[in-house]
Amino acid sequence: MRSNRGFTLLEVIFALLISGVFLIVAMRLLTDQWRGSIALKNHLEAHYAVLTAGKTVTEAVRKAKTVEWVQDSGLLKVLPMPDDVNPTPTPDSYFISDLDMDGTKDLYWKHLGVSEPLASFITLWECTEVEPGLWEVFMQAKLNGQNVTWRSVTRQRVHSPISQAKIGQRVMLAFLSSSF
Repeated sequence: MRSNRGFTLLEVIFALLISGVFLIVAMRLLTDQWRGSIALKNHLEAHYAVLTAGKTVTEAVRKAKTVEWVQDSGLLKVLPMPDDVNPTPTPDSYFISDLDMDGTKDLYWKHLGVSEPLASFITLWECTEVEPGLWEVFMQAKLNGQNVTWRSVTRQRVHSPISQAKIGQRVMLAFLSSSF
């Protein structure tokens, strides 16, 4: 004959212990997922920053008439080629600074005396002329412990290693050698 008086103290303590273990495990899994998502967000944001800034700078170098890298100040000076939209281009420059005073360094594009941010979290960048007209662009972004690097090589249009005259000579030599 069992009485209907409820649970014993030992049963209640045992149930609370099991519930506490499950809650601790669940909280641990949730906080680990949260930390992982924050780390992934920071990594993706840093990756996006170097990718967009790098593509913008390499495109400017590729379309430039002249390019000059000032190593001491980390300044890239670019003079675009004249075109239909901009027949008399003005020099542009790219540099890293914290002009908005928010504690985060940004890559800026200075055009017509106005500096506009291209990307945030860029901590290091270099532009090296590997050979005449061939430029290597390196960028690094850091966001809350997530480091991302990006590197690209681009050639200026005005420094084509094969001129039209050389192409014509190669075609003529190939034609003459194949006809005999």
